[in-house]
Amino acid sequence: MKVFREDTPLLDEGVAPDAKDVRAALQRLVRSSTFASSRRLQDFLVYVVEESLNGRAGEIRAKTIAMDVYGGTMSEMARRENVVRVDAGRLRRKLAEYYTGDGRDEGTVFDLPKGGYAPKISIRSPETTQLDTPARGTNAHSWPGPFIGFAGVFIFLCVVAAFALISTKREVPSSLPVDGLSRDGRSAIFDASPMRLQAVNLANSGRDLIFPALEPARLNAALTIFKGAIDSDENYFGGHAGAAQVAATIALVTPDADPTGDMLRYADTQASRAIELAPETGWSQSAKAWVEFTKGNWPEAMEFSYRARRLAPNDVHVLEFVSLILLYSGEFEKVVEISEDALSKIDLDRGYVFQNAMGSAKFHLKDFEGAVSAFEQVTEKGGPVGPVSVAYLMAAHQMLGNEREAQALSDKLTQEWPDSQVDMLFQRLFANPRYGEELGEAMKDANWSPKVNE
Repeated sequence: MKVFREDTPLLDEGVAPDAKDVRAALQRLVRSSTFASSRRLQDFLVYVVEESLNGRAGEIRAKTIAMDVYGGTMSEMARRENVVRVDAGRLRRKLAEYYTGDGRDEGTVFDLPKGGYAPKISIRSPETTQLDTPARGTNAHSWPGPFIGFAGVFIFLCVVAAFALISTKREVPSSLPVDGLSRDGRSAIFDASPMRLQAVNLANSGRDLIFPALEPARLNAALTIFKGAIDSDENYFGGHAGAAQVAATIALVTPDADPTGDMLRYADTQASRAIELAPETGWSQSAKAWVEFTKGNWPEAMEFSYRARRLAPNDVHVLEFVSLILLYSGEFEKVVEISEDALSKIDLDRGYVFQNAMGSAKFHLKDFEGAVSAFEQVTEKGGPVGPVSVAYLMAAHQMLGNEREAQALSDKLTQEWPDSQVDMLFQRLFANPRYGEELGEAMKDANWSPKVNE
């Protein structure tokens, strides 16, 4: 192994730190609270430091980091090299944050000079109280504050306009409880491309509009937002994944829709594009799963669903689609299992569809009290409420002998969604139609009458 000399180019001027001290300082850094949730940045820094310690600082390139740290096939290298460039900016900001916080007393200092990937390592005397590093949250690539504010206002207005088109029964949280971007993540994307950040923000806003899925205005607004994300950055996978999910949902819930019609073909195209751009993301895989489910390809839908959950176990929006596919395939125990697992690990700020799916699964498992409890908890937390959840809650109360509650819900379903044909929808959704028929019978016992086509 090559040891540092005083003329080693990757070191700052002054005393060259010993390799053993460098590795000790590196371990303190990656174990700090600043870097605790940034595993990829940890791997990035460890790699470039170790390459430098081994005398290969001059050979570090975006391509070598992409291949050795991120992995993947040669065909993916170009896209991964772009990720390396974005992560380099994130790493610089994280280092600045570390040395003004957790590492303010650290004697060995790491830096990643702009224009390259070879680290600069220096030591500072014990008397040094402040680093000559940018203040937290600032960097040479920062854009003027007014521009960021204007972009944020534009995105906010897009979302507000979308909600003005629909009647909603829940509030949209200011941020997702899981799998959201940190401030550093958004800054890194903005440094690379403001239009990419706009696409990311639009796509994340669109995800909150999809459910309840039986409101056409809501679905059309969501599709408009996802198309806007694609227009902002055609190479951002989230716009395509979201458009695929919405278009497939429209095809699924539209009565007498052509199963091979234009909307479903569009959904299929967008899902394939999302997979092409980001096969390693749970969102892309869940979008593909939903399209395959809509097409009636159950084995493929299940395969993509399980892969999506493995890739993004804490993404509530991925769990929404995965749980629905498992529900309608008849995997009721699995729905309850993954939902309860998620609830034990994720601190939710509101209710989500995967919790409704758990309530539905419990109904079919004859746990009617559990079904009522699940649906009521989602409602109390401002989760999605629509004819499907009301139908299940009505049926569960009916099976428990709570006739008054069941009748009240029957009246609510008839009054607020007079044109919904949920009984027919349930029979279309389930792989085994008898589950839909079973639910429909309980609804009829609660004096609910299906809409008769004239």
